[in-house]
Amino acid sequence: MMSVESAMTGALQGPNHRVVQVPHPWLTVLAENNDGHAALVVQASLPADVIVGDGRGFAVKTVRSGADDFVRISSKDPGLPSIFLKFLEYVLTHSAEADSADSALVAFVNAVDQFRRFGARAAGRLSEEQIRGLFAELELAIVLERDAGFDAFQVFEAWGGPFGGLHDFEFADGSSIEVKSCHQPPKEVRITSPAQIAPIDAGLDLLVLPMDRVSASDPSGTSFLDLVDEVRQIAERGGATALERWDLALTALDLDVGDEYYRQWRFLPGKWLRFQVAEGFPTIAPEAVPEGVVKVAFSLRVAALNPFAATMNGLGSAARGE
Repeated sequence: MMSVESAMTGALQGPNHRVVQVPHPWLTVLAENNDGHAALVVQASLPADVIVGDGRGFAVKTVRSGADDFVRISSKDPGLPSIFLKFLEYVLTHSAEADSADSALVAFVNAVDQFRRFGARAAGRLSEEQIRGLFAELELAIVLERDAGFDAFQVFEAWGGPFGGLHDFEFADGSSIEVKSCHQPPKEVRITSPAQIAPIDAGLDLLVLPMDRVSASDPSGTSFLDLVDEVRQIAERGGATALERWDLALTALDLDVGDEYYRQWRFLPGKWLRFQVAEGFPTIAPEAVPEGVVKVAFSLRVAALNPFAATMNGLGSAARGE
């Protein structure tokens, strides 16, 4: 079966506006040469209130003429840039997993919007705070596969941290894990939104990883880049979809693993702290935030969370159906 890459390459080799059909179980999808720029055309009618917006590296045109409605997504750069190809593969894969044409169109629009939000992150190197947070998420990915019984695919299916999800890991059963890092000794953790630690019916864990930064040559610590590579290997074990999500995560984070800047970061992690977010957990209720207040961030004293402490045993057991 022809891949989107093959179809797009064939379209670009022809004259302007040449199209080649891309296989899809539900939608009519065409690869198009749009004045030397790769473009994907989906023949579909969108509701009037559904707007598909442009994103970093791509532009969207929606035509609602009645008979020949379509959505065209064009690369802003000439040819077929690798990131644009990954974007196309992402939206087509997710829409193909639907169970009807209508749900496939919804999934397609949602995937475009999700990828657009991936790319909305400002370009540049990660700060130390961002590296610490990502380090903790990567460490948990390893724990989930190695100790908690998740397979590699499940780990990457759940991981939403780089993509702006409400929680860092969101599982199919509705349960979630929010991951935070803190300095040693663990005194406080930073919460960037009250909704992050609002109790949910399916269960929410707050996992905190205390960690100290050490010298880049200190063998007692873990290199940030080594950790990145270890999690990439988990993605490889998870198959094509997990590896695709890993690549998208690096893009969303704007993380260039070849940048020497990241060689300096090495941390000595402590023991995980687990707290089950339940009724009475210290937080600011989202409904208590006054109208007009658009952002609330605060810190929690770790010692105040002790009544909600739990061991790491059984982590994610509900999400695995146990």
